[in-house]
Amino acid sequence: MDEIKAKIDKEVAAASNKTREILQSIWESAYVLEGRDDINSRRTIARFATLLVNLSEQADKIHRQMVRLNWTLVFLTFALLVFAAIQIWHR
Repeated sequence: MDEIKAKIDKEVAAASNKTREILQSIWESAYVLEGRDDINSRRTIARFATLLVNLSEQADKIHRQMVRLNWTLVFLTFALLVFAAIQIWHR
């Protein structure tokens, strides 16, 4: 039981590492050949993990751009409302 708890603690600590460090660890474990026949599945999992990280980074970038766009639209809408109010008030 203590061995399992130690392994869980190690994995949780590793999860707080940077994304690139985690990917490096996944790829290193994918190429360990110690008498195992599942090398293709490990390499596929490593490729899939890389794909997920890349998609996640792209989604974060797009999300930041969308937030900036939304704030720009809010400020433009407010400026147009102020401009329209000034135009109506001067009539």
